[in-house]
Formats: sequence, structure tokens, C-alpha cells
Amino acid sequence: MKIGNYYLAKIPKIKITIPILVAASIFAITTVSISPINASAEYGQFEIPEISGTIAITEETNDYSDFNTIGLSVAMAVAENSVENGKAMWGKLDVVQGFLVYKIGVLANDDLYHKAVVDAGSGEALYVSDGVSKDNWKHSKHSDKESHKKWKDHYADLTPQEREIKKQQWGEVKDAFFALSLDERAKMIMHFMSMKVQLESSSDEEKEAKKREMKSMMEELLPLSVEEKTEKLRKYVNSL
Repeated sequence: MKIGNYYLAKIPKIKITIPILVAASIFAITTVSISPINASAEYGQFEIPEISGTIAITEETNDYSDFNTIGLSVAMAVAENSVENGKAMWGKLDVVQGFLVYKIGVLANDDLYHKAVVDAGSGEALYVSDGVSKDNWKHSKHSDKESHKKWKDHYADLTPQEREIKKQQWGEVKDAFFALSLDERAKMIMHFMSMKVQLESSSDEEKEAKKREMKSMMEELLPLSVEEKTEKLRKYVNSL
């Protein structure tokens, strides 16, 4: 896989998550055990019509480095241009109907979620779903009522006013993430996806240590202004 001018050989198959409250945050996507606004969303509800790509895959593997693919940031740009006022929030290389594609999640500024399928060879948008609101996820656990309960349980020791401040802060994390360039967002997405895969084979002690590290990072990030959050995220990306 290519990000900017760099290739990543291993393409992990992992379940992507999206936040249900406030909207999308890269940390809510990837650090699933830390943020109270994450929830696993089954993307199978999107029925992708028949597509025809340029890179046929006869046998699925975790290594597509031999294929000449466009970069993740390029695929994210294609997806964003396919959705009015859309911002790409996640992406991964995958095989759909026997063709190598990028699956890209796009959030519009009306908080409607779109799924785009971009040809990994040509960069053509093969499919873009209609917008889906969080209230229309097929699983009732993604409803506003259930999300509010999870949020309240997570911050049970806070007053209602303090919880509202937390929700606002998480929304600002989303704004800060989307303020990054496509290359920066793509690099961060791949970093956290790789981290999640590595954690799956880590010991319980290593997992807990990483959770504490990420929780500490988020506690430092949340109180900052949107501009300060953006700069902190950018420094983090540049350190990778």
C-alpha cells in the first residue's frame, strides 16, 4: 500500500469502527477501548452493486505489495470529491467482488456517513453510497438512546454540564483531525490500524500499557483549542 511516496507491504484485515456520538474522530476509530463515543458499525448494510476494477485478485492475501496501487491519500481524495462537503475519515485496501479496491469512509458536514469504493489501480470511484445517519444504523445499539447511555455510563462521575463539555471536546478532535492534510490523515490512519493489529497479538500487560498511553494522550489533547489540537495531531503524525 502506498501513502504519499511510501509503500506498506502488509494490508491487515481488521474491523473498522466509527464513533456514534459527536461524529468522527480518528482516535475514536482506532483506540476502541478508550473513547466512550466509539461503537462497532457493520458496514455490510451497504449493498455494493456489481463493479469492475482494474486489478483482479484470484487469491486473497495480506500482502499486495506486488501490485501497482494508488496511495491511500489519493483514494481518500477521490472519495472526498465524490461526496459534497465530504471528509475522508478512514480507509483500507480490500478485495471486493474479486477486485483490489480501497474502502473509504466519508463524513459529510451534515453528519451523514458515506461509504466509497475506489479502484486501487485507476483511482476511479466505483461506488459511493447514499448518506446514512447514525439513527439509521441497522443495529439498535447504535441509536442515539443507546449512545447517550454509554456516554453517561463512561462519564458517570461527571455532572451533566461536564459531560456536555466532554462531548464538545470530542467534536473538536474530529474538527482537528479533518484539518490535517490528506497525507497526514492517511498516515495516521495506517499507523493506528497497524497498532490495533499488533495489539491483537500482544500480552494483556502490553495492551493495558498501550491503553494507558493513549488515554494519557487524549487527556492532554481534549482540553486544548481546535487549533492547538490540530497542531498536536500534526506533531504526532510527523513523529511517526
